[in-house]
Amino acid sequence: MKIIRTAIWISLAAGLAGGLSNICLADGPNLVTIDRLQAAYRAETIAQARYLAFAVKADDEGYKQVASLFRTVARSEQILYTFHYDAIKEMGGVPADVTADPPTVATTKENLEFASNKEAADQLNADYSTYIKTARAEGSRTAAKVLEYARIVEAQNFRLFAAAVKSLESMKNGPRAYYICGVNGLVSPTLDVASCSGPDWEKVK
Repeated sequence: MKIIRTAIWISLAAGLAGGLSNICLADGPNLVTIDRLQAAYRAETIAQARYLAFAVKADDEGYKQVASLFRTVARSEQILYTFHYDAIKEMGGVPADVTADPPTVATTKENLEFASNKEAADQLNADYSTYIKTARAEGSRTAAKVLEYARIVEAQNFRLFAAAVKSLESMKNGPRAYYICGVNGLVSPTLDVASCSGPDWEKVK
C-alpha cells in the first residue's frame, strides 16, 4: 500500500510540475506573454478536471465540506482559464486545445496535501509575478490583469486547502457554501470576509 501511495504522489507532483513550467517561448513582441497565457490556460483547464475528480473522492469518503471546497476551486479555475482564453484571442493568438490524461486521485487527505504543497504554491506565485512583469513591460494590460487575477486566486486557493488539511476531520458535515467573485475568480469561505470589487458573487456547494 505504501508503494502504491508513493507512486500516486509522484504522479500528482509530476502533473503539477508540468503545468506552467513546460513552456516553449515564442520570439517577438507580445509572443512571450501569449505563450505564458497559453500555459496558464492549459494548467487551469487541467486543474479544474483534477479538482472535480478530487471532489468526487471527498464525497465518497464522507468529507462533504472538502468536496464543496474542491468543487468551488474547480469553478474558480474555470473562470481563470476563460479569462486567459479571451486574453489570448484579444492579443491575436489562437487558444490551443488542451488534452490531458485523466487525473490521478489518491485519498482525500493526500489530495488536500497535494493541493496545499507550499513549495509548488511559492513557485507558482513567483512564475506569475514574472509573467505579470513581462506583460506590463510589453504594454499588454489585459494579459497583466488576468495573470494578476490568477496569482491572487491561486494563493488564496492554497490557503484554503492548507486550512482544510489542518481541520480535515471536522469537515465531514456539509456540504457547505463557498463564494466566488465573478470579477476575478477569488474564493471566499463567507461573504463576511469576501473581497470583490463588484457585486457579482457566485455561491457554490
